[in-house]
Amino acid sequence: LEAPLVGEALGYRRRARVSLKVDKKSRQLQFGFRKKQSKEIVNVVDCPVLDAGLNALMSPLFELLKTFRHQENLGHIELVKGDNTLVVVLRHMKALDEQDQAALEAFAKEQQVSLYLMPQSDVLNRVVGDQAHYLETGVTIPFEPNNFIQVNQDVNRKMVEQALNWLDLTAEDRVLDLFCGLGNFSLPMAKKVRSVIGVEGVDAMVEKATHNAEINQLENARFFQANLEQDMSGQPWATEKFDKILLDPARAGASGIVDQLSDLGASRVVYVSCNPATLARDSQSLLNQGFQLRKLGMLDMFPHTSHLESMALFVKD
Repeated sequence: LEAPLVGEALGYRRRARVSLKVDKKSRQLQFGFRKKQSKEIVNVVDCPVLDAGLNALMSPLFELLKTFRHQENLGHIELVKGDNTLVVVLRHMKALDEQDQAALEAFAKEQQVSLYLMPQSDVLNRVVGDQAHYLETGVTIPFEPNNFIQVNQDVNRKMVEQALNWLDLTAEDRVLDLFCGLGNFSLPMAKKVRSVIGVEGVDAMVEKATHNAEINQLENARFFQANLEQDMSGQPWATEKFDKILLDPARAGASGIVDQLSDLGASRVVYVSCNPATLARDSQSLLNQGFQLRKLGMLDMFPHTSHLESMALFVKD
């Protein structure tokens, strides 16, 4: 068992969703977080685990939204931190009053933040500021505020470095990154190896990852869309052999693809998991395929919560 990866216990979150609702009785706007297992909102304008820059926006944002004419049309606020800008997203159910929108845009310019309006759940319109990006082990990763990024940047960096270290990458390696997202692992790996193929279920993320590889002038990273719950033998990327494999699935784990990993020829597999139950199930499959568990480590990605990430290294001699 390796030493756990830990970071700061406070000020670590680079993302938060703030709930908005007009209270039926008081007619006052509520601004904060939902109670556990409840729709009730607790008013919060100071969140100690949130990045200090984002936290400083909460109180003035609440004061501004209380002046809006049709507060019942407000859905929620997303706050996201990039390395180059802070992002505020306002979800609204109907078109904003012109004066209210002008006041919000003036606020964004004054605070020097990027402002997005979200009139529908799948529509994002950037109206002030730049697109956000973060820096990761020598690469720049641009993202939209609705893209998945790890909320704890410090522990994410340590996680990427440890994964690359455990894979024992060489300049000749061909690496497969499953559930690759925006390229959080793929792009840093591409700087060290012959080639990386990233596979992801969501088309939009594949396009983003491809674009992110171009921005970083990484011509040895290619990305494909595939449903990783299904048989991959017919996929164009699956006809190739790989030296190393990394997978970072969602809570459901990798039951569809994990049984097929030994067919790809890899000598090392690093599995990053956010759910111990599915990691245990998938580990059994890897052991059945002739891999041995060599290292296991914990990552405290979410201090003050019960959630834990883990990383396992499997080696086939």
